[in-house]
Amino acid sequence: MDIHRCRFVDYTPHSVTALAFSHTLAVSGHPPKGLRMALGRSNGDIEIWSPRANWTHEMTLPGARGRTVEGLVWATPKNGNACPRLFSIGGSTYITEWDLRTLRPKANYDCNAGVIWCIDANEAGDRLAVGCDDGSVVLVDISGGPGVMEHHMICQRQDQRVLGLAFYGKDMVVAGCADALVRCWLVKEDDADRGRIVGTMKVDRSKTESTLVWTVVAFPERGQFVTGDSTGSVKVWDAKNYTMVLNFNAHEADVLCLARNAAGDKFFSAGIDRKIHQFTCLRPRAEPKKQKARWIDNGSRLMHANDVLAMAIYESKSFGVLVSGGVERSFIVQETELFENGPFKKILMDQQVSNIYVHPQSRLVALFQDQTVKIWALADHRHRLVAKLTLADDDNITSVSIGEEFEDGKQYLAVATINLVKVFTLEQQGPKLAVTKIRDDEFDAAVAGAKKVWVYKSSKLLVLTPENEFYKFSIDKKINLVDEVDSVDEGSETAVVKSGIDYLNSVRCVSISPDHTKIVVARFNDAVEVLPLQGKQKPFLLTKPSTSVHLMDVTSDNTVVVMTQENKIYEFILKLGGRLLSEWSERNSENVPLALLKQAQKPMGLFVSDKRVWVYGSTWMAFVDMTKNLRHAVSRGSNKRSHNGLSINDEEDIGEQIVKDLVKNDDEDEEMVDDDDKEKPAFWITQKYRPILKVAAVQQDLLVVERDAFALPQALAFDVPVYRV
Repeated sequence: MDIHRCRFVDYTPHSVTALAFSHTLAVSGHPPKGLRMALGRSNGDIEIWSPRANWTHEMTLPGARGRTVEGLVWATPKNGNACPRLFSIGGSTYITEWDLRTLRPKANYDCNAGVIWCIDANEAGDRLAVGCDDGSVVLVDISGGPGVMEHHMICQRQDQRVLGLAFYGKDMVVAGCADALVRCWLVKEDDADRGRIVGTMKVDRSKTESTLVWTVVAFPERGQFVTGDSTGSVKVWDAKNYTMVLNFNAHEADVLCLARNAAGDKFFSAGIDRKIHQFTCLRPRAEPKKQKARWIDNGSRLMHANDVLAMAIYESKSFGVLVSGGVERSFIVQETELFENGPFKKILMDQQVSNIYVHPQSRLVALFQDQTVKIWALADHRHRLVAKLTLADDDNITSVSIGEEFEDGKQYLAVATINLVKVFTLEQQGPKLAVTKIRDDEFDAAVAGAKKVWVYKSSKLLVLTPENEFYKFSIDKKINLVDEVDSVDEGSETAVVKSGIDYLNSVRCVSISPDHTKIVVARFNDAVEVLPLQGKQKPFLLTKPSTSVHLMDVTSDNTVVVMTQENKIYEFILKLGGRLLSEWSERNSENVPLALLKQAQKPMGLFVSDKRVWVYGSTWMAFVDMTKNLRHAVSRGSNKRSHNGLSINDEEDIGEQIVKDLVKNDDEDEEMVDDDDKEKPAFWITQKYRPILKVAAVQQDLLVVERDAFALPQALAFDVPVYRV
C-alpha cells in the first residue's frame, strides 16, 4: 500500500469572532449534561462544541455570504426545564434565534434601531439587551418561549455608538461607548426612572485618536464592574457611586474582551496585544470591615499569534476552563485555576465535521467552503485543479457528493446548502471537467435544502433534510422523487428535556452500506438505527450504547464498525435479533490499545479498507487489523488520577507523556504497513503526518490530505517585544 501525501488542498479556517457557553457559571454542582459552547466565525458559521470527551464538534450552523457573527449569547430560563436558546448578532439590525434541530434561524427580530454591536442576556434568561450604532440600548423580551422575541423597551438615547454592554444584576445595564464614556441605564421594573441614564463615567483619553470602551463585565455581588478600552487600560468601577476604584495599564493595545469566573474573585482580559491577563481579588485576612478587598494583576500568558477577539468561561465544582479565540483562527482551552503555568489545548484545523470529499474510483478530491467547490484530479503522482464552482446563492455549502460515471467521462455532482440542493453534470473535456447544471424547477420547489447529500449507484441521490428525514431521488434529465426512507420513531420530548439539548433526536452521523441496500444512522440520543435504502425491509433500532457513537463505517460483511466518544471500537452485526457484536468485537473491543484510547487529539474520521479499521486525528493516524486479535491492554504508570481538566471526561486519564511513549513504541515507517517479510501488526499508529485534514482509501493506495499551519494566510499581528535572559 502506497501512502500519498497531498498538501494542495487550500483549506483556510475563518477567524473566531464570538464565544459563549450554554449554561451560567455555577460554583457548586457538576456540569449539566447539556453543556455546550457556541463558536462564531467571520464567515457567519456557528459551531456547536461539547466539552465532553476531549471536545467534540457536534454541528455547524451555516452562515451566508457577507454575513458575520459579532456576538453570541445563550438564554437559559430559570423556571421550568426548557433547553438553552442561542441568539446571535452580526452587522445588521436583527437578532437571530437559531434552531439547532434544523440548523436554520428560528426567528429574526428587527430591533428598529441602528446596527447592533453587542448583546447580552440577563441572569433570569427572559431579557436581551443590545447596543446599537445610533447610541440606542434596546431591551427585548424573550419570556414567551422559543421563537418569540418581543419589544420591551428602548432606553434613553445618546449620540455615541454602544460598543459593549452587560447586565448588572436585574436593575441596570452598563455599556461602553465610542466617546470614552461608560454609561449606566436603570432598567428596574416599576421604577420612575426606568430607561434613564443614571451614571456616566469617563475613561482616559488618547491624545492621538478617539478612545473606545470596547468591553464590560459586571460583578454585582461586589458592587463593581470592569471595563476595557482602546488605550489598553482595564478599569474597575464602583457601581454605587459611579467612580473609578482601580486602573491597570496592563495591555499595550486595545482591550477587546473580558471574562469573569463563577466565584467573582477572578477576571481575564485580552485584546490586540495577544496577551491574556489574569486579575485576582485579594481578601484581607484581618479587620475586613476597615480594609476592602482589592484587585491585583497576577500576570499574563502569550499563547495566541494574533488578536484575541473573544473569551468565554465556564466553571463548576469539577470543571473550569477559559476558552479564547481570534484572528489566528484557532481557539485555546486552558484551566482557570492553573492559568499561570497549567496545560492548554489548541484546536486549529479540526475536521470532525469535514468539508473535504474524496471519490476513490475517479481519484477526485473536492473541497467546499463558503459558496465555492474546488475539485482536483490525481494522476501519475500529480494533482490538477479540474473544476471550480461558485454558487450564486448566498448560503454557505453544507455538503458535496460525487457519483460514479453514468456514461463514459460523465458524473453527477450534488451540492447542498441549508436552503437548496443543486445537481450538476461533470463531463471530461481535455484536462478539465465541464460543469453543467441540471435545471428542474419541480425538484427545487420540493427540496428546500439539506444537511447532507449522497450520490450513489451513478444516478441515485439521497438527501438528508434539515428536518432529519431521508428522501431518495433518481437523476436523469430531470430529478424525480423515488420514495421517502422509512425511519424509526423518534424519542419522547421528556428525554429531550432531561438531556438539556433540543436536538437530541437529530442525526449525528450516517453511513451507507457498500451494496447500497441500507443506511446506518447514529443520533445524538445514542441510538444506532438501520434504515432500508432498497427492498422492503423495515427499519429497526440496532442498539443504544452507553456512550455516544462518534464515528462509524459500514463494511461489506453486513456489519458496522463504530468508534464511541471513549475511542473504543465495536463491530455490530446489522441484523435484528440474535448476536449483536461480531466475534472479533467480542474478543477485542475491550483491548483497544492505550495509544489510541487515550489520544490527546480527538479522532476526526474512520473508514474500513481490506479488513483494517483506519482512524485518524489532526496529528496522528492508526489502523486496527480485524483479522487479528489485539494484545490485552496493560495499564502503565500509577493508578493515581491525572486529569488535566481541559475537558469533561467520565473516565480516568493517564499521563500525556505515557501516551506519547506508547505512540513512539508503536510508530513504524510507512514501508512497514505492507512489509511481507515480517508479521504484520494488529495495531499501528504514527504521528508523522500533520496537520491531517482527511485520510481516505483510493483504490489500492492511501490518501493523506495535509495542511501546514504555516501555509495559512495571516494578518499582521501586534509586535510584542521579546526579552531574553
